[in-house]
Amino acid sequence: MRNVKKILGMAMVGLFVFVPFLNVSALTPYALEDWNTEGYGSATAVSENITNIKGNETATEGMFYGPFSKKSNAKIADGITEEVYVELNQDTMADREFFELTMSLDYTLENYVTEGVVMTQKVGDEYVLTAGWAPEFKVTITEDGVYTYRYSASLDEEGNTIFEFTILKWDEVIGTTGPINMGKTNADNIRSIWFCNVNVANGINVYTTLPEKPSEEIPVEPVEPTEPSDEVTTPDNTIEEQNPETSDNIVLTIGMLVTSLTLVGFGVRAIKKRA
Repeated sequence: MRNVKKILGMAMVGLFVFVPFLNVSALTPYALEDWNTEGYGSATAVSENITNIKGNETATEGMFYGPFSKKSNAKIADGITEEVYVELNQDTMADREFFELTMSLDYTLENYVTEGVVMTQKVGDEYVLTAGWAPEFKVTITEDGVYTYRYSASLDEEGNTIFEFTILKWDEVIGTTGPINMGKTNADNIRSIWFCNVNVANGINVYTTLPEKPSEEIPVEPVEPTEPSDEVTTPDNTIEEQNPETSDNIVLTIGMLVTSLTLVGFGVRAIKKRA
């Protein structure tokens, strides 16, 4: 019984530890209907979870504008974190093709102040990520997959806008710009997430939710069956009944002891009467 109470107590503690995380709000999910395409490329459903993003067929000031989203209303005072899940695929992206993704900030609504453009270009069999606002940032990716493009923005103690971009594959950080001081921009909210330049003929597949990470199953080597043994084994429940250290058998042992003492008592009384 003590063991049962102990297990229940541990379960309740685990539940109360987990409950606070149930109220954490999720990052902005960017679905097909969240991308604005009026004069800005195209967004086409591939599946319920995948949207194919393309840029305009003609360039504007050297850029093939793609769709943008103003779905998020995050405030920089609270800290901004936005993620876009982008598929990098050798079969759909040709050598030297590229796309650019940016998060921009406003000072009040519709007053642009700053942004952070990150370019992803295929070079041979690799993908190279660079950012002009973070000159030392350069990441080379050699594997296809769905990658997390994460933007973060916050204010430091002096009121400077701190920008950071991080690229991840599942939960592994592939590279980051680190915190970059953009100065006193007066930014107070996110303006948009924008595929500002999509120079990829087949477009880019963007996921609304990040697919589950494939399980890394450890292969189990088959074990050859052994010949049956003639040895007689005692069932587990029999062993437990013979173990006086278990709670049930402690009660059984005490009961037998009390019965024995009672019988001894009757025997002593009978002897005294005969005497």
